[in-house]
Amino acid sequence: MTAFFSNGEVSLLIRLLIAHCLTDFLLQPRKWVEHKMIHNWKSEYLWYHGLLTGIVAWIFLWNLNYWYIVLGITVTHIVIDGLKISLGKSLNKKSNYDLLLFTTDQLLHVLIIMLLWLYAISGWFKMNLLLNRYLPDYRLLLRVFGYLLMIGPVGFFVQFLTRKWMAELNMEDSLKDAGRWIGLLERVLIITFIYTDQFGSIGFLIAAKSLLRLTDKPEKTNNDTGLDKPFSSRKHTEYVLIGTFLSFGIAIITGLIINRFLQ
Repeated sequence: MTAFFSNGEVSLLIRLLIAHCLTDFLLQPRKWVEHKMIHNWKSEYLWYHGLLTGIVAWIFLWNLNYWYIVLGITVTHIVIDGLKISLGKSLNKKSNYDLLLFTTDQLLHVLIIMLLWLYAISGWFKMNLLLNRYLPDYRLLLRVFGYLLMIGPVGFFVQFLTRKWMAELNMEDSLKDAGRWIGLLERVLIITFIYTDQFGSIGFLIAAKSLLRLTDKPEKTNNDTGLDKPFSSRKHTEYVLIGTFLSFGIAIITGLIINRFLQ
C-alpha cells in the first residue's frame, strides 16, 4: 500500500482508525451503552459519545485544517449509532440480529473514515491505481478462491460424508453448530499456514484438537456405583477422527495445489 500512498498519508489513516477503536470500545462506559439502547435519540449519551469520537479523532490528527474530517466523523457516528439502535429494536422482535447489526455498524464507520481520508489526501486516483493493481492479480484471486472453498463447499462435503454416522451419536450436549464452526476455522487456519509455508503449525493445531477429547463430558458407568468416568465413546471418537481427517486432508491438498499454481 505504501507503494501508492506516502508514509504520512498511511499514518493519517491509521491514526483515525486508532481513534475509532479507542472511542467505540475503550472510552465508552457500559452505562452509556445501556442508556442509548433504551432511549436512543433521546439519550444524551448518544450525543456525548459522538462528540467524544470527534474530539479523540482531532487529538490524533492534531491539525485544525482537518476540521471537516472531525465534523464528518462526529455527525456520521451519531447518525449510524442511532439508526443501528432503532433498527435493532424492530428486528430483535423477530430474531437475533446483534452480530449483523454490529458488523454493519463497524463497516459503515470504517467506510466513512476511509472516504474522509481519501478526500483529505486527494487519494481517489491513487486508490484507483491500487485496486487496478491488485484486484485483477490472479495470485490474490486464487488465494481468495481457496478460502471460499474452505468456508463453503468443503464444509458441506464433509457434512454429507459424515451424516450417516452422526445419526448413531447422542449430540444433545453439544453446542449448536459448534462442530461446523470448528471445522471451518481449522480449515481456514490450515490453508493460511500452507500459504505462508508454516507446515509445522498444522501439527500444533492437530495436537490442540486432540487435547479437547480429554476434557469432554463424563458419562455414567454401566455398574451401580454411580461413579463418573471420562467420556470415551468409541463411536464418538471415530466420528470426530473421520471428520478431522477429511477436513484436514482436503484443506492441505487444496493449499498445496494452489501453492503449486502460484509458483
